[in-house]
Amino acid sequence: MKLISTVTATLLVFTNAASAGQCVAGLNYCGSTLVDGGYHDIIQQTLRNSGEIVLSNSPGVWWGTYWKCNPGGSITYLGGCAGGCIDAGAGKSDICNHDASDWL
Repeated sequence: MKLISTVTATLLVFTNAASAGQCVAGLNYCGSTLVDGGYHDIIQQTLRNSGEIVLSNSPGVWWGTYWKCNPGGSITYLGGCAGGCIDAGAGKSDICNHDASDWL
């Protein structure tokens, strides 16, 4: 029984590590993609460091933000996507629509 518990705990650790994988340097990402990838704390700290204090404390609006992935997994805030942000899939930059009229 102890062996099964150890194996289960080990698998959970590896699963959590894989789900918080790094973004691919050079690609751009929707905030929603990064949040789903485990980047919550990194997004918050990056926004604070860039002076976006109110936005850093508003995770509910991060879904409509746009980010560049840098070498080593760090990210740079590029701005908001007034017309929404679309996950383009693995290996491709996500698409930020700056035209809010698409919502009308």
